[in-house]
Amino acid sequence: MSIKRILVPLPGSASHTGEIELALSAAKALGAHVQALFISQPPPVTRGGVTVSELGRTASVAEERERTARDAREVFAQACAKVGIPILSANDEPGSPLAASWREAEGSYVEIAVQRAAAFDLVVAASASVMESLMAIAEQSLLQTRRPVVLAPARLQSDLTDIVMISWDESPECWHAVSAAIPFMHLAKSVRVISVDRDASNRQASQAEVLAYLRCHGIGATAQVVAPELRSVGDTLLAAGAEHEAGLLVMGAYSHSRLREMLLGGATRHILKNASARPVLLAH
Repeated sequence: MSIKRILVPLPGSASHTGEIELALSAAKALGAHVQALFISQPPPVTRGGVTVSELGRTASVAEERERTARDAREVFAQACAKVGIPILSANDEPGSPLAASWREAEGSYVEIAVQRAAAFDLVVAASASVMESLMAIAEQSLLQTRRPVVLAPARLQSDLTDIVMISWDESPECWHAVSAAIPFMHLAKSVRVISVDRDASNRQASQAEVLAYLRCHGIGATAQVVAPELRSVGDTLLAAGAEHEAGLLVMGAYSHSRLREMLLGGATRHILKNASARPVLLAH
């Protein structure tokens, strides 16, 4: 239950400060390696005869892509320097787990990120409120690789290890998320288990079970049941996270089928679309 390799995909832009900041903050806390994966779209394929003007446009696109990659790498390098994490060159072997590396690839944002995600313990992406392509990467990493994903806010406003809030619904996916978040909870100042239900008695037994599980891992926690009132489960969870000033929200993803959530709505889809104020760790 350790997190020692963190992937932060950067889809074709130099502006992913929230994801970079969160990935480096997690690495610093956990003594982990962070790899930034800059993904650019390939140039359009030309067919038949190519005019001089078309060649010029292609060259201009390539130059712009290279410039964007350089700018993104500089943003990453400055962020690493700010928190004292060394960046390794391509041939360097890490002397300690706490280090960073940079990698570039060309192709589909989602396909490349998901292929790489399998080799890491944790993926840092973002909700659609930050960037649609990062939400797609988060969703497919969860479903295809079963790796936990942390959704980063546009700007990190609190410490990951201040208060960890578990959105508890006793599903297998939620148990996976709790297990994945153990390294963060060991460092947290406090841990809260929150269930959304109109009848608190429905959750008492399962909350007692997860509290016992956490105690076996040396983690003390408190439990609470919150009524949704007129809000959706997703909105209730985000509001509870704000009320408790959670540094990290932990929840299972797609306890119902993905198709059902897409057709009828659900907490996972709501969080993937709207989480913007605080980090959310999801596991499937």
